[in-house]
Amino acid sequence: MKTSLYILFFCFFLICSCSSEQQDQQEKEEIKGRDDQIELSLTQFKNGNFKLARPDSTEFFKSFKVTGMIDVPPENRASVNSFFSGFVSETHLLVGDEVKKGDLIIKLQNPDFIEMQQQFAESSSQLEFLESEFHRKQNLLKDKVISQKVFQQTKSDYNSMKAKVQGQRRKLQLMNVNIHQVLKGNFSETISIYAPISGKISKLNISQGSFVQPNTMIMEILDTDHIHLELDVFEKDIMKIKTGDTLSFKVPELNDKEFKAYVKLIGAEIGENRSVRVHAHPVDEKQYFAVGMFVEAFFKHDAETALSLPNTAFAKQDNDWVVLKLKEQTDSIYVFNILKVEETAEQNVRRALQIDKTSKVDGTFLTNGVFDLVSGE
Repeated sequence: MKTSLYILFFCFFLICSCSSEQQDQQEKEEIKGRDDQIELSLTQFKNGNFKLARPDSTEFFKSFKVTGMIDVPPENRASVNSFFSGFVSETHLLVGDEVKKGDLIIKLQNPDFIEMQQQFAESSSQLEFLESEFHRKQNLLKDKVISQKVFQQTKSDYNSMKAKVQGQRRKLQLMNVNIHQVLKGNFSETISIYAPISGKISKLNISQGSFVQPNTMIMEILDTDHIHLELDVFEKDIMKIKTGDTLSFKVPELNDKEFKAYVKLIGAEIGENRSVRVHAHPVDEKQYFAVGMFVEAFFKHDAETALSLPNTAFAKQDNDWVVLKLKEQTDSIYVFNILKVEETAEQNVRRALQIDKTSKVDGTFLTNGVFDLVSGE
């Protein structure tokens, strides 16, 4: 009796196993179907989160890449120099410090400054005397007391001293010396240099006690409130862009985030590397960029309209790109044809749908889950 039960149980197990294998095989066949088709049951379609869509008309562009750097306009970059030599007697700035236009940034000390102020004070005093003589002899000439020659000599001495004083005054103004204090006899051996613009210190070439020569750059100040892109566009591409065109750019060393900009100016001369300098402005100038950052910029041109599908509707099968076009749909089954398509560039998470001439582009396509079906074949 026990033997009969064992045999009966074994037979039941074989029947169940065969039934399970047949079911698995049936499900696979339901999914795979023919080599150029894929079939899905209604249950599989719902459980697999598959989606259908028709192609949309989309504008696609050709594009090319250029390189460049972040920079600031000339008026936002100031090199601080001194017209006079001297020793640094006061400085408190470091690279990266922010300054406002008119802030004291450095003081220079030189005994020669005292002599220059002294000469101006003496010349101003002589000018007062010569001016008085000029008016006195002008009256004498009218009364014919003195000759024209004597008056002309007085006039020449007066004008010569007047020009000398004006020159000395201008020189002291360049030194930022208080003229009224000098005329009172209050001389100083130090001069002050003030920030010509607001911004950040980008370069610093002096330290306490160092000697500064005339026309040597002491420091550089950058105003980064208005940055721009300096791009080098090769001559073969320069005719593809015009003023006002938009472009995207990114800083590879930071991340892959893209920013928008527009073309402000296009250079008129081809440089040594056969490129033209293009000046572009970021749309969002509040975004932080450091001057000198390397950028990659992308220009679009030659817009074309084509039917397209989401990028997820395309999958690689062997060495070909394919899409799944809905052939038949019933209450219980979905049948898709596997169609080869041309490889097209992805733009805004969509691809142009280009199928051979024998296949119709219109229809409904699978747009989600294509990779899983195709790679599972």
